[in-house]
Order: sequence, then structure tokens, then C-alpha cells
Amino acid sequence: MRVVIALGGNAMTSPDGSARPEDQIAAIHTAMAATADLIAAGHEVVVTHGNGPQVGNLLVKNELAAAVVPPVPLDWCGAQTQGTIGFMILDELEAALAEQGADAPVAALVSRTLVARDDPHFLEPTKPIGRYLPEEAARTMIEHGQTWQDRGERGWRRVVASPEPLEVLEVGTMRTLLGDGYVVVGAG
Repeated sequence: MRVVIALGGNAMTSPDGSARPEDQIAAIHTAMAATADLIAAGHEVVVTHGNGPQVGNLLVKNELAAAVVPPVPLDWCGAQTQGTIGFMILDELEAALAEQGADAPVAALVSRTLVARDDPHFLEPTKPIGRYLPEEAARTMIEHGQTWQDRGERGWRRVVASPEPLEVLEVGTMRTLLGDGYVVVGAG
């Protein structure tokens, strides 16, 4: 039986929401021990994950370093966090499988989603992301081409487009890996 396990980005943090490396590793360790049980029982497994808090942390690094180095685009933040989370899941799942004496190849994918270039959501970004900043700090990020909105008492917040997804480009690769007996890890 194929089992899809979806780990939310918040599920990979500590109970208080901290997304420190040690918190993420501990949460993933727990999840991958249970995942290894399913694999050892003979199930075909796909692990998908979110990355909201992790991207949020990377955005803070962008903000803090903006006066020194240009911030990287949001899709790069998504890819970087997918790679990092995939790396942690690979380490923890392979260790959990080894503890059980189970042998299954595991692969992590960085996935991309195709959207229409002319999707109307690009014209007026509305999806808030990241933390609130005072106007002066937001202005620095606006100078780097980002869109920020005044959100009243709480401060300014970045907004991005949220276009309709048309296709996940790595579906064929995922199917090939599953056909070859791999456990597949990728962002959802």
C-alpha cells in the first residue's frame, strides 16, 4: 500500500514554535521513527513537507543582511529550505531504518510548481509572509524590490503573489523513483 505522510512546517518545530536546528532535528527524528515502521512493514512511502516557518527564518536572514548583501528571491528561499529539510529527513529516516535492520533507498527532491506567467495574482500580491517590521526596515526591503504593506499598529509586512498552481514539475521523477523502490521525500 502507498502511504503519503505530510509533515507541516510547524510540525518540524518545538512545541513553542521555535524552529532552531535542534528543534527541527528532534521533531523529524520522532516522525521518521514512525515512518521507518511503515517502511519495514512493507508499505511504499512518500513523505511530503511544508516549510513555512523555515522560509520565515530565512526571510529574517534576508532582512538582517539586506544592507550588506542583496536578499535572495522567495523561490530560492523555498528551494533552500526544501533542500535542508530533505537533508534532515534523509539523515533521520536512514538512521531509523538502520536501527530496524530495514533497507530501503531514500531520495529527496526539490520540487517546482508551474504557474501561468500571466496569472492575475502577480499584479497585486496579497499573501502576507514573514514577520512584521517597522516602516524604516520595510523600506530597506522595498528598495530591494519587495512588496510590503502597512498593516497598522503591528507594522509593515511583506506580501507576495499566490498564483494558482498548474503542475508540479517533478511528478515524473517521483514516479520513476517510486517504481524503482525508493522512499521519496519532497515538498508538498
